[in-house]
Amino acid sequence: MASDLCGSTVVTDVVLDQDLTCTGNGLTVGADGIKINLNGHTITGPGSAIALVRGISLNQRSSVSIQGGTIRNFESGTFVANSSEITIKEILFTENREGVFLNGSSACTVRENTAWRNQIRGIMVRPSATRNSTDNVIKENLLVENPVGILVFGQPRNTLKENRISWSSQAGILLTGSGASGNLVKENMIGSSAAGIEFAVSGWTGNTFVENRILANTCGVKGPSDGNTFRQNWHEGNASDTCP
Repeated sequence: MASDLCGSTVVTDVVLDQDLTCTGNGLTVGADGIKINLNGHTITGPGSAIALVRGISLNQRSSVSIQGGTIRNFESGTFVANSSEITIKEILFTENREGVFLNGSSACTVRENTAWRNQIRGIMVRPSATRNSTDNVIKENLLVENPVGILVFGQPRNTLKENRISWSSQAGILLTGSGASGNLVKENMIGSSAAGIEFAVSGWTGNTFVENRILANTCGVKGPSDGNTFRQNWHEGNASDTCP
């Protein structure tokens, strides 16, 4: 395969054979059902402050797999818009504005990734202009030293499970937007952050928080959390377990 794919649209399976240093976008996915294997290599971008520059981007795609390397220094490490059944796994996202951005995308799996020292968020889930982001599974990720580990912006029916989140200067998990229901937040470890779980707005009701370990945060659970189910969560060493 060609070794320098920066800025290209890929329509068949890709296995990188060297690092890519891009002055603009990295790769754009142009077909359904393909696999992109970074093969241990790094895609580096021109800067996280440059708008609309993405390491790997997808729009209206399905059944795509992305795995196995490092994506750094883009606005979004991986940008998934209006797509479904996308799998993102085993990637280190660092020095991006956000590592993974699910934008109006559903039934995606984001698992076993590391998001470390991104500028604003490790993982973000929010609607596009035409679609909600629902039924996504975000699990077994390591999110360290991001201002926000995982942000969900008013989206229903997503699962956040078995993630390890620490040293978030705003919140490990931030729930904002207009509020949503039907989300499951389960078996996460959230520690050493300004807030473990923060409800930034009212209207988040009908969600379930179970068996999370919320440890050594300034505030364990922050904001208007009434109307949700909390069961078998473990709080230890927080300055306050709950706060307004």
